[in-house]
Amino acid sequence: MTINRLKHFRVMNAETQTQAAKAAGVTQPTYQRWETGKAEIPKSHLVKLAKHFKTNELELLGRHPPKKAAFYDDEAPLDLQYYGECAVHFGGGGDPLVLSISEAAYAQTYRELQSNKRFIVIKDLGNRTVAIRHKAISEFYFSSEAYDTYGPDHDDYKQATPIQMPDTRDWAIVEAILDEEDTGGDYTSDFAKDDVERVQRQIMITDEQFDELVAKGAIKPEDLAIERAARAVETEEIMALAHTVTVQFSTGKRRKIAYVDCNLFECIEPLIDVNFPYSGNDDDEPNMIRLPYEGYHRTAFFNPDALDYISFPTHKIEEDEIESYDDGLIDDADANSDDATDIKLPKSKKRRGRDEN
Repeated sequence: MTINRLKHFRVMNAETQTQAAKAAGVTQPTYQRWETGKAEIPKSHLVKLAKHFKTNELELLGRHPPKKAAFYDDEAPLDLQYYGECAVHFGGGGDPLVLSISEAAYAQTYRELQSNKRFIVIKDLGNRTVAIRHKAISEFYFSSEAYDTYGPDHDDYKQATPIQMPDTRDWAIVEAILDEEDTGGDYTSDFAKDDVERVQRQIMITDEQFDELVAKGAIKPEDLAIERAARAVETEEIMALAHTVTVQFSTGKRRKIAYVDCNLFECIEPLIDVNFPYSGNDDDEPNMIRLPYEGYHRTAFFNPDALDYISFPTHKIEEDEIESYDDGLIDDADANSDDATDIKLPKSKKRRGRDEN
C-alpha cells in the first residue's frame, strides 16, 4: 500500500477526519483507514474527495509526476524555476555556504537581506531549509544561471547543493532507502516501485550500471574501484540531506546531528515567525533554539547569537508541519470542549539513532 496525500490536503484545508469523512459520505473510521493507507480509496469516493479538496486524483494519491527544477521555462512555478546560486560568507571565518535556489527563493531572500529580520530563511533546490543569522553575514552574492561561477571564491567553495531535486516526496523516498540500508527493514514498500527506482537512479549508480559503463568503455576496468568510491561519497552526501541537521557557529565550528524523535517544524518555527527587531516581550524572543533529537534522552540547545546558520531537511519540516497543525485540529465531537482552539494554517517520527559529529 503506497502512501497517499489525503492527510496533507485535509490538514491544509483545516479539516478534521470527521469533516473530511462527511464530505466523502463515509464514516470517520472508514476515512481513517484510507488516510493511513490501510484500505484502498474507492474510485467514486476518490473523485469526490479530489473535488472537495480542489485538487485531482493523482495529487491525492501522491502519484502526480515529480516536481523538477525548471531551466529556461517561464511557465513553470517560481518555486521550481532555477535562478542560480547564492554564496554566503560569514564574518566569523566559517566556511561559506553555497545554495542552488529558485526564482522564488531569490526574490524572497533579496527582500529579507534588506530587512531587519534576525534570521533569513532560504530553501534550496536540494532539500535544505537554512536559517541564516543576519548579523553573521559579511558578504552575500547572487549569481544567476547566466554566470559560470557561484561567487568570488568559486574554486574553493565546499558547501554547495549536491543535487537539484526539489520534490519533497522524492526525499521521503531517499530517507526510506537510507533506513533500509541502516536497519535492513522494508521501508520503500510504502512508495510506488517505479518512484523508488527513479530516485535510486538519481542518487546512486548500481552494480549493474557500473558493469554497463565498463562494457561500454565509459570506465576503464582499472579505474572501477576509484569510480565506485567517488560515487559512494556523492551518494552518502546526498542521503545525508534526508536526515541531518547542520549547525555552523560563528567560530567556524560545524556540527552535524541526525535526529530521531523531534518535530523539526517546531524547532525552526520561532526563527520564521517571530517578528524582528525584538519587541521587548520576553515571550516573543527565542532565547535558545531547542533540538530534542532523541526526545527525552538527548536534547541540544543552541544560542541563536552564536550561530552562522542552522540547516534542516525541508521534507521533514513539511511533514512535521502537517503533524503540528493536525494535532491542533479539534474534531466535531470536541468542538465545544474547553480545550477547543482556532487553528491558524501556514501562509503558503523517526526511526533511527545516529551519532553526532
